[in-house]
Amino acid sequence: MAESGEGEKKEAGLLIVQSKVREVIRAREKRVSDEFINALSEHVHHTIDKAIARCTANGRSTLRPEDI
Repeated sequence: MAESGEGEKKEAGLLIVQSKVREVIRAREKRVSDEFINALSEHVHHTIDKAIARCTANGRSTLRPEDI
């Protein structure tokens, strides 16, 4: 079952700019793993899904900041 989750992540691709995330973290003198990058991208994907659901529930087709 874990393998299917990993496959889904690969299909969706990263929704973040990895180099920019790493830059922000390095500026704070920390390091970051690839797993963190993937988890962050998955979190963003989940947040988008929730925003789409809220937007749809409110009868709109345009996402707004309040949908987050």
